[in-house]
Amino acid sequence: MFKREVIDLKIMEGLSPLFKGKMGHRLARLVMRIFAIDKVNWVYGRSCYNKGAAFAHSLLKDLGVKYRIGNAERLQHLPENSFITISNHPYGGIDGIMLIDLMVSIRSDYKIMVNQFLSYVRTMEENFISVRPKVGKKSVDPVSAFNGIRETLTHLQEGHPVGFFPAGAVSMFFIKNLRVKDREWQESVLKLIQKAKVPVVPIRFFDKNSPLFYFLGVVNWRIRLIRMPYEIFNKSKQYPRIGIGNVITVEEMAKYTDYKSLGNFLREMVYGMPMPETFIPRSELSIQPI
Repeated sequence: MFKREVIDLKIMEGLSPLFKGKMGHRLARLVMRIFAIDKVNWVYGRSCYNKGAAFAHSLLKDLGVKYRIGNAERLQHLPENSFITISNHPYGGIDGIMLIDLMVSIRSDYKIMVNQFLSYVRTMEENFISVRPKVGKKSVDPVSAFNGIRETLTHLQEGHPVGFFPAGAVSMFFIKNLRVKDREWQESVLKLIQKAKVPVVPIRFFDKNSPLFYFLGVVNWRIRLIRMPYEIFNKSKQYPRIGIGNVITVEEMAKYTDYKSLGNFLREMVYGMPMPETFIPRSELSIQPI
């Protein structure tokens, strides 16, 4: 049977035993309605007969998300073989959908390594490399992580591009310096980039989720997570801006002999990217596929 929901009762049961049985299903439906999960399922159902980039494009259209690209001319000079894109992760989900919509229009073999939230979007499996956590656990399933890394390296070795959100989680507000930014980038991703020895393309999302989302994160990360579905529906008025950085060569990265110094350099290439002077609406972008 074709799945028309991102998060259904079976997934809810896996999240908590409270959602099992007849009464548990009633509670699950109530929770899904209160936290806008039912709205996510509804908009997903409208586009779920599409797959991959076609699904991403249809979903963004239904959501009214009209993102814009800065330094779009750099997309004409992407490597012809394998490369890696690295991005900050301000939205925690819809940013991955935008990347698929943009990059697959240029490279149909482009995939993104994803976890938890996006891994539930089964219609985009052909463009995802999933590293799924154990249901109900904080830690990443070691088998899933190993398989995801192996699949990623194979994809790169065969000449295809891969995208990473190296933080592995949505950006958060840090009280210490009063900034919204990614948490520390994952050691496993940085080591994978170092091992792959392919060019890297920095991509920066210049906008953020709502202030309420970050406030809730300060209170408790679980409360922030509950807010996540609402954040999918507030981007239509934002016109998200995406900046494309210059390609970083393998030779340039070879100057950094350990993964920590390489990570600091790559992170700066994303967060230190200047705001482009102009942005082109995605609908007006004309790039020949490679």
